[in-house]
Amino acid sequence: MIQSPFTRAVLFVPAKLYELGVRTRIALYQSGYLKSGHLRSPVISIGNLTVGGTGKTPLAAYLARYLQGEGHEVAVLSRGYRRASRGVVEVANTEAILSNPSTAGDEPFLLASSCPGVRVVVGKKRVAAGKWIEDRAPVSVFLLDDGYQHLGLDRDLDLVLIDASDPVGGARMVPFGRLREPLTSLRRADAVIVTRSDEAFDQAEVRRLISQYCRAGTPVFYAYHDLTSLRRLDESNARVSPMVFSRRPVAMISGVARPERFLADLEHFGMSVVFRRRFRDHHRYLREEVSAFVEAAEAAGAEAILTTEKDAVNLPEDIATSSILPIYVAEIAFRCEEEVALKSLVLRAARHSRCGLCPRAGSNPHPPPWRSPAKSRPCGPALR
Repeated sequence: MIQSPFTRAVLFVPAKLYELGVRTRIALYQSGYLKSGHLRSPVISIGNLTVGGTGKTPLAAYLARYLQGEGHEVAVLSRGYRRASRGVVEVANTEAILSNPSTAGDEPFLLASSCPGVRVVVGKKRVAAGKWIEDRAPVSVFLLDDGYQHLGLDRDLDLVLIDASDPVGGARMVPFGRLREPLTSLRRADAVIVTRSDEAFDQAEVRRLISQYCRAGTPVFYAYHDLTSLRRLDESNARVSPMVFSRRPVAMISGVARPERFLADLEHFGMSVVFRRRFRDHHRYLREEVSAFVEAAEAAGAEAILTTEKDAVNLPEDIATSSILPIYVAEIAFRCEEEVALKSLVLRAARHSRCGLCPRAGSNPHPPPWRSPAKSRPCGPALR
């Protein structure tokens, strides 16, 4: 967020124009003036209202593996933020990874790496990307990664993540806060997942936010992310418990939205972080940067370098073999207190059969409740 009074004054008018544009775009979709595209298979969207990490990628991987285990042909649709490619790119099919972090984007590549057998496709226009893969391969369910603001594609289930420690993102839209769109947009959510709920947070504020802005009866799930293991970044890929480095000096390198979360995870296991450096989110590391960091970390007395899974795919490919210190990747798992209920909700959406009687062949026959009923043409009982 911007703190300088002068900068805030200069950006006030552009920020208000941006907010007006966001609100207008939402209203145009709600009124039906702008039309959403449709895919033949059900679409489950995972997203949030704020910039910065709320844990979307671990949840997307968790759901992809779960649905795959239930016999679904899963395809993940992502924009591929900051990728060095254009158009539709098939990152992975059911047999292999077909792209690299540069052309795929770091998060889609990470999803492909952590979910073998799941198709991953990137494209700025997710409708076009979905139709592209539907014409070429069997798909029974789509996961729309970071899709809450992507109103151009209809979805059967809208999951929105809220960070328990900062649920309202400063209660203002960027650049003065962390909100991508107004809090009133929570009405579109079919379910709310409160992440980082294992930390101390204002439960009354979270409940107030949900009751004020979400639809009545919207399911709420409480979740957190568990640092399960540290994977050696070399040919061995050996995994060790995070407790191995308890009370030992380590260095931390990160290029994620909220590196303080990663630091807190390391300190939770009693690690002594003697040297750290932060890069911008989605940073692609140069060899010179990493080499300089390793030298500084060794000089500070670190015994190992720890980084995140997203950072690991952005490191130079052979950096582990040339590093004088071992590099470990922190592996994160999504955990949910109401796991059975969440899985049931997701599985119902994935099995949502299309009635085939709608004027829009192959589309979702049951429009979301936030859409204007005058512009919607439901053809049967609602999923919800």
